[in-house]
Amino acid sequence: MVGAMVRLGLLASLLFPAWADTPYQQPEQIHIGLGQKPGEMTVHWSTIQESYLRNQTAYDPGDSFVMYGLSKDALTRTSNGTSFLFQDYGDEHRNFTMHIATMTDLLPNKIYYYVVGGQRTGWSAALSFKSAPISAEDVQSRLPMSYAVYGDQGDYNGQTLPSLQIAARKGELDMVLHVGDMAYDFDSDNGRNGDAWMRDIQPLSAAVPYMVSSGNHEAGNNFNHYTQRFRNMPSNSGTITFPEFGKVPNNWWYSWDSGLVHFVALSTEVYTNADYYSMVVQQYDWLETDLAAVDRTKTPWVVAHGHRPLYCSCDNDCDTIATLNRMGFKQPDGSFKYGLEELFYRHGVDMYIAGHEHNYERMFDVSPKWNSMMPWLSGVTTESTIDPPATTYIVTGSAGNVEDHEAFTRPAPRRSAKRLNTYGWSKMTVYNASHIYWQQFQTDSGQPPSTWGQVVDATWLVQNHHGPFSYHPRRKEVENSGVAGLRPVDTISVDMSFWPVGRRLQMQCKHAGHNQAPVCSDQDHSKQMASKGRWQYTKSIDSGNPVDFV
Repeated sequence: MVGAMVRLGLLASLLFPAWADTPYQQPEQIHIGLGQKPGEMTVHWSTIQESYLRNQTAYDPGDSFVMYGLSKDALTRTSNGTSFLFQDYGDEHRNFTMHIATMTDLLPNKIYYYVVGGQRTGWSAALSFKSAPISAEDVQSRLPMSYAVYGDQGDYNGQTLPSLQIAARKGELDMVLHVGDMAYDFDSDNGRNGDAWMRDIQPLSAAVPYMVSSGNHEAGNNFNHYTQRFRNMPSNSGTITFPEFGKVPNNWWYSWDSGLVHFVALSTEVYTNADYYSMVVQQYDWLETDLAAVDRTKTPWVVAHGHRPLYCSCDNDCDTIATLNRMGFKQPDGSFKYGLEELFYRHGVDMYIAGHEHNYERMFDVSPKWNSMMPWLSGVTTESTIDPPATTYIVTGSAGNVEDHEAFTRPAPRRSAKRLNTYGWSKMTVYNASHIYWQQFQTDSGQPPSTWGQVVDATWLVQNHHGPFSYHPRRKEVENSGVAGLRPVDTISVDMSFWPVGRRLQMQCKHAGHNQAPVCSDQDHSKQMASKGRWQYTKSIDSGNPVDFV
């Protein structure tokens, strides 16, 4: 491997002699994503040099190489990627370089080793990942496949991170699905908060495909950080135009296949701003086409995800915005248009996963039925996990951040199977075309240590009749015996004695404004949380420590 690096460096020095005077910039914030084609894996990283961060006028493209192979000592293949200048809009106007490269022609289900960087910027440590299956036979030999699922994880108080890093280290995860709200926020402290979080997740994101959708905490400066930091998502929905960057791949909504699942990433944020109305229409039209094209013999399961819930029961977040995402916009004739729920039902989406609420709520199947008096109690359910005749809805937004827990202030509706108010992350394990096992792991330092890592909710989701729910053999049960209303459901409470501290931190970060220098910093958050005895050691695994599969 060293010899190959030296040869590459010599070639670079001959082609670009001016590079010799460029200061060293270590590749960092490395994260991988599934490629647009089978047998591909993309990698995204940053190189930051403090002396070039402010008001940079000359763009220095830097090195964008990835070397990879089936052995640490035989990185026999090299791919030359692309780079671009990232610009933060804070008052310091920090600029640094981001890089993207694609590893191609990967053999299925193999451990690959890789390094990123180049002679000028330096090289990363050797990292590794397991390549995705390609053929149906590859998928069957890989099963069961497991996916970590969560939303709303910050750099501060990200209480799930150690558990997730350990799961990745053990080779227990095939992919991560982060359903919005990251870092809290990317643009805080002139983007340094985003840098810190990306470094912290690297032991996870450099080893397991880290797939994302955007949330409200990514909205600063028109989702600038989110759009640029995750350009390596397998966009299949065109481009988005930015004045500074031109057209960039659309990672606001896109889809991909993994094993037996067709995943769909959606932007629920476009429903919250009138300026994005045209994008609501574009996303809806794209989603309708995408869902209609799914081959259920290849990917029988269809799982959609976005940041905001279509159904939830904790507070008034479950009213207007949830209704907009669920039903769309009211038209002059009184009908509703561009709602997601109707498409989910018509095309048989098995599961919709969201975050936004800083708690956990697993629901049963929910069929569309409008409740004009109490919109949050809309929908009817057969309370099924075996052959449900409608989409199953799950909220998993309890990964931990400076805003702490979000209490359930309303009674549980019939559709709620389990509500928890503790930090944790979800794991979805796909066993075959008909069985998924869903678990919730608790990682709450405010709970007894004996419960850390404990499974606090688990269920099988069984579906033998994939496809449009209007053809489901149990569809008549919804009309005849589907229930709505309230039900008693156990909800775990948490020690909220330190809530005012987190709340103050939340307000500080929020009211600093996306175009102003935030007042929060890493040191302030960690010290204040630690002083209250509730600080989880989220950096217990060194972010620079590579994950190595054994």
